[in-house]
Amino acid sequence: MDKDGLQKILEASFDEIFVVDSEGVVIYVNKACERHYGLKASEFIGKSSYELAAKGFWFPSVTPQILRDKKRISLIQETLIGVKLLVTATPVLDEKGDVSMIVMNARDVTELEKLKKELDNITNLAKRYKTEAEEFRKKELDTSDFIICSQKMNDAFEVAKRVATVDSNILILGESGTGKSYLAKYIHKMSKRCKCPFVTLNCASIPEQLFESELFGYTSGAFTGASKSGKPGLIELAETGTLFLDEIAEIPVGLQAKLLEVIEERRFIKVGGKEAKTVDVRILAATNRDLKALVDKGLFRDDLYYRLNVIEITIPPLRERQDDILPLVNYYIDKYNKKYGCKKYFSRGSLDILLSYSWPGNVRELSHVIERLVVIVPDDVIKPHRVSHLSSEYDVSLEHDRFPSCAQLVPLEDALKKVEKEIVITAHNRLRSSYKVAEALEISQSKAYRLIRKHCEDGVK
Repeated sequence: MDKDGLQKILEASFDEIFVVDSEGVVIYVNKACERHYGLKASEFIGKSSYELAAKGFWFPSVTPQILRDKKRISLIQETLIGVKLLVTATPVLDEKGDVSMIVMNARDVTELEKLKKELDNITNLAKRYKTEAEEFRKKELDTSDFIICSQKMNDAFEVAKRVATVDSNILILGESGTGKSYLAKYIHKMSKRCKCPFVTLNCASIPEQLFESELFGYTSGAFTGASKSGKPGLIELAETGTLFLDEIAEIPVGLQAKLLEVIEERRFIKVGGKEAKTVDVRILAATNRDLKALVDKGLFRDDLYYRLNVIEITIPPLRERQDDILPLVNYYIDKYNKKYGCKKYFSRGSLDILLSYSWPGNVRELSHVIERLVVIVPDDVIKPHRVSHLSSEYDVSLEHDRFPSCAQLVPLEDALKKVEKEIVITAHNRLRSSYKVAEALEISQSKAYRLIRKHCEDGVK
């Protein structure tokens, strides 16, 4: 390669190339230096690098160290106009081993420094947010199993948050699997009793003959096989805290009066005991049954019902909070992927089936279905045939529960309106777009828009 070719290569370099002789005099510099120092390249030729450094064109100077150590070095320099350079200086030695010239390669790292600073700021901010979040979580119950997107769920939690700070008895209603026990824990955590015990009794899990001793405790020798030292009941263990009576409808009728005394008088008598003990405890109860109907049938005391039902909170079933299904699916797929070390995800078709299913077992069923799929599906993508059983169950429920049958003698216009409404709601819940609804129902987009506005609470998207 001739001299002109080499010169063109050097001038084309994006990096600055700066060469001085053994005396520190500049003998070559390419045009890249003009961006770094604000001078033309020709103005450097013949100048002393020592004098240029003394005038502040760059700092620190690398020439003295190279001449002394005769070794390549790299460092950060800052120029007169504020540009930061990553400089690598390499000595060229003659036959005697003395430095004959120094070749310096310099790259502008100002933007890199700026990005690094921004990254440091973001990192520090993230650390601060993480610390604040951890502090917040110490004060708040982990409510991640409660996905609150729908208005109905938000309303229920707003009531729970407001009443948590008072000591009123609360009755939590909801179908099996909706999360009544989670809400009870949330109320306790948000209450002034949060640092005291939270004791749970599932009334359906205790045999009737053991129920009284389990709830109220017993004294020494109260019955055959009783501990000599007696045993405190769950009411006593919940002292100053919260007693959560889950499945309250299953409490034996014969013990309902004794529980009523605890609520009204704040006292109880242990099995085999004679003296009443006072207790300071808040009562939360939950059921998936119609307590009022049980009262009417004489299976539940009306006075106990009204004492428990000072404040009533109803958790809506999952089928009534469609907006929560997809966030719940995402939450549980992430949860079980982490638990089992997987990277599973649902295909679009699978998600459509999950969104269309009525979920009679509510959040508990959804959680179990997703855990099972994460464990048993061998592929990363969970395809529709893996959840097809949900699709068939949903179709059956639609056929029998949602559309009027021929046996129902209703005006034809009313029946057609009902069918139209159900089809539009189902299509909108599955597709979430007026354009897709129009395509699926083979109608115009404007008509789909009007029907969605007419029949769907959450409007058009």
